[in-house]
Amino acid sequence: MKRILALSLAIVSLLLLLLSSPCLALDYDNALRTARAENKPLLLYFYSNTCYYCGIMDKDTLADGDVSATLKHDFVFLRIDVDRSKDLARLYRITGTPSSWFLEPSGKRLFEAPGYMQKSDYKTILEYVKGKYYDSMDLMAYMKKASNRK
Repeated sequence: MKRILALSLAIVSLLLLLLSSPCLALDYDNALRTARAENKPLLLYFYSNTCYYCGIMDKDTLADGDVSATLKHDFVFLRIDVDRSKDLARLYRITGTPSSWFLEPSGKRLFEAPGYMQKSDYKTILEYVKGKYYDSMDLMAYMKKASNRK
């Protein structure tokens, strides 16, 4: 009886952890459908549990309140473990982690932001995609313009 109670508690804890994360879609196809239906950009975040910089990105950048809120409200965010989703990693030609792929609501690929990023840079990139500034300028020009405002 104690084992069943402990296992049930562990399962509930895991479910609560998963539901509290910014992941709004359970899988890739569902994420694409959700992005189209809600007219939100899709962010595919590729990571590995053995990646040191992925752990830092999770704890520092993605856990930031502003980043997390933006992901929950303005994006469809899907975390993809490259060790478990090798087909998706191959499809997006992921050669290192962490790696963030930004897509339009239609599923059209915008760009990849590879590697660890500090939260201030990540916030700027999220603003760039959310505001659809990619229609009028490239990312580097936007980043430069944003850094001049600070």
